[in-house]
Amino acid sequence: MCGIIGAFRTGPGASVAEERVRAALEVIAHRGPDDAGRHAQGRAMLGHRRLSITDTSAAGHQPFTDQGGRYTIVFNGEVFNFRELRSGLEQQGHTFRSRTDTEVVLRLFTVKGPEFLHDLNGFFALAIHDAQEDTLFLARDRFGVKPLLWALHQDTLLFGSELRALLALGVPARPDPDSARQFFTFSFTPAPHTTVQGIQKLMPGHALYADGRGMRTSPWYDLATAAKRTPVPPGPQERLHELLDDAVKLRLEADVPVGAFLSGGVDSSIISALAARHHRHLHTFSVGYAEDPYFDETRYAEEVAAHIGSEHHTFKLGREELADGYVRLLKALDEPFADSSALPSFILCERTRRQVTVALSGDGADEVFGGYPKHQAELRWRQPGAAERAVALLAPLWSALPRSRNSAWQNRIRQLDRFARMAGQSGEERFLHLAAFTPVEEAMALVATPAHAGGLAQRNAVLAAPLGVLQGLNGVLLADVASTLPNDMLHKVDLTSMAHGLEVRPPFLDRRVVELAFALPPDLKLRKGSGKHILRQTFGHLLPPVVMQRSKKGFEVPLRDLLLGPLAPLVDEVLHPDAVAAAGLDRQRTAAVVRRLRSADPGTAQATVHALLVYVAWWKARTVH
Repeated sequence: MCGIIGAFRTGPGASVAEERVRAALEVIAHRGPDDAGRHAQGRAMLGHRRLSITDTSAAGHQPFTDQGGRYTIVFNGEVFNFRELRSGLEQQGHTFRSRTDTEVVLRLFTVKGPEFLHDLNGFFALAIHDAQEDTLFLARDRFGVKPLLWALHQDTLLFGSELRALLALGVPARPDPDSARQFFTFSFTPAPHTTVQGIQKLMPGHALYADGRGMRTSPWYDLATAAKRTPVPPGPQERLHELLDDAVKLRLEADVPVGAFLSGGVDSSIISALAARHHRHLHTFSVGYAEDPYFDETRYAEEVAAHIGSEHHTFKLGREELADGYVRLLKALDEPFADSSALPSFILCERTRRQVTVALSGDGADEVFGGYPKHQAELRWRQPGAAERAVALLAPLWSALPRSRNSAWQNRIRQLDRFARMAGQSGEERFLHLAAFTPVEEAMALVATPAHAGGLAQRNAVLAAPLGVLQGLNGVLLADVASTLPNDMLHKVDLTSMAHGLEVRPPFLDRRVVELAFALPPDLKLRKGSGKHILRQTFGHLLPPVVMQRSKKGFEVPLRDLLLGPLAPLVDEVLHPDAVAAAGLDRQRTAAVVRRLRSADPGTAQATVHALLVYVAWWKARTVH
């Protein structure tokens, strides 16, 4: 895992100044602490920061140029079938001078052109310069595990693994008010947009081609099409077991120490159990809360670890440790991002990195196999019974009761209220309603700058568009894989792991596993009261029954107690009225949310205050007014 940057002149403009190139490489140094390099030729400049995982020798230095000197690549990611691909190339007479997957990727490009992307089983963001034609090719992996951002600035295409790299390369930091409204609604800014005008995320499964006349983007992968072409075997459980076990085995291969995250939930427990069968001395890692038993789940992780025989490491965090991590996380953010589970993830990655360089995770299972409470809610609206009708009829009651994430019963009331509010909504409206962390009307009102006419509605319609591509609940899951997965979950993992030079590998996002999952009928994945049904049926024998029977609980954090306790001075400092206004937000509405947080009935105000803190602190650090 690494970090990449680059520039390519699409017109007559001047090359990017050397000091900007150095600055851009420096701001992503955390992604690749082991080595750095840059290469300039023709219209192109490529830069790289290396985290050595496979072939840690100098032969893996990047940018990497082929033996003929025509093609140069910078690559961030891992290709898990590269040994098989290399063997096929060697049988055709090709020779190699390193043991890296990067060289195999570049050779495949020279042989097959852009079609080579379909051969890769892994995750990546890459750039390849063709010196003979003086063209540039960028590509991002199928599901968006690795980030890749770009901007056109002064006749130059700029790109990088992080937004801060593009700012260092010269893109001005100007806020996008529609992105701000989406951020406050969802806790992230959905691709292709970012919080900065003019900077875009390359969409998952997309490529970008540039030459001296301009640039264009196009999709190279479509999950719905791939799923329709995937045969469903008579025994899908056996095939799923075979594929996921192989995905785990492939992701254990590295020239550095490898471990696994183990929260005690279904997904990470399955991955850890499979990994322990292939890795004799597997280290597993979990994080919990010393002062907040409601949010702490480490006992389940420890039970699984004992069952599978892993060497387990539990990190119990006090509120002062969490508060310190919160402040450091704010400084590490590449752009405003307010999923509060980033905080425990940030500290978990930091502690894990002291033991291993690579960690396997359970990310992707909820989106692919239907594991979220919102998936249960959608299923129940499509198949209503007496219980569902009763919940809808009692809507006035739920809205009158205390609702928050701070206790089990208040969280249950919150979920019932969200369910009741779905009455009369279309499928698209339900999807956006369930995806929102903050009600849309409240999120809109927080931003003082006027919205572009119809712009936000058009953006949100794009998020819901996959609903109609596949039938039934598979369409809902497809929309989550296209939006929630890359923009929230995978962004969080990349942010919090790469801040500490840790590579995280999610076996559930092996292309073979995902395509099989989407070829299956929805009722094999999602049933009333049972999300991820086929996972529980297939892998239940590997784990203690108490784990497989547990309902979904997110990676929660005692956020309100932190904001009212050790972080209270930070709230007052960052959300000073002048700073709020300078960030383009409404002073009065911001102050009202803070007052609600500190009241006897805070509801879900802690999530909004957290988002406000993140947003204002990020823009304040860039002195944007």
